[in-house]
Amino acid sequence: MQPFIPLVLLMAAVASSIGGLLLCVRAWSEKSLFAMISVGAGLLLAITLTEMLPHTLQEGGGRVMPFVLVGFSLLFLLDWLSHPGDTGSGTGAASVIGVLSGFLLHAYVEGLSLVASFWLDRQLGWSVLLAMLLHKVPDGVVVASLLLAVTRSRVKALWGATGLGLATLAGAFSFQLAEPFLRKEWFPVLMALTTGVFLYVAATHLIPYLLRERKEGLGLWFLAGMAAYLLFLSLFHHGPHLHA
Repeated sequence: MQPFIPLVLLMAAVASSIGGLLLCVRAWSEKSLFAMISVGAGLLLAITLTEMLPHTLQEGGGRVMPFVLVGFSLLFLLDWLSHPGDTGSGTGAASVIGVLSGFLLHAYVEGLSLVASFWLDRQLGWSVLLAMLLHKVPDGVVVASLLLAVTRSRVKALWGATGLGLATLAGAFSFQLAEPFLRKEWFPVLMALTTGVFLYVAATHLIPYLLRERKEGLGLWFLAGMAAYLLFLSLFHHGPHLHA
């Protein structure tokens, strides 16, 4: 492992906890919590469709696109097995467990991808890290806000966000163990898997969660999240940009 990699991993892990801290340092109303969830859902969908999916196609071509479906299907199976008796009529613990499981798996694959990018090229690694930090904080906000809305426990919300960082570290160390057996051609596959995971979480958990609640203004906050990310891209996106 290169000497700066532990610092890089620490930065990525702490970013998720920052999102949790933003929610835990003060009391938030239910309206504010759902607004944050809505914005996070918009960000997540925008990142997936405008950044991750195009770059997966760019890096691996059509041959890796089936792995997007594999990532999507892995989350579907995880949902199916984790609460097979759930009817989907509620917005409580079962739904939140599904979302949290998706984020944890995504964070794990992200840790794999981060170390893999440094393994391929240092400049690529720094680009991936910057992209990761961009959405790690919103990821932490989304997970913490969901847990806080259901459990009303700031400690559990903070631990949920911190768990994303720990999952990222676990993925990174897993790559280190597997590195002697890996080939560089496999990196686009990791990107495709992560894209599928992201798409599943946004499209089948967060958006349906908001549609079930039907609270005033949630749709506008969701659209605002997407618009904010598109505005960011138009202002600062001047070249190839990779997401883990």
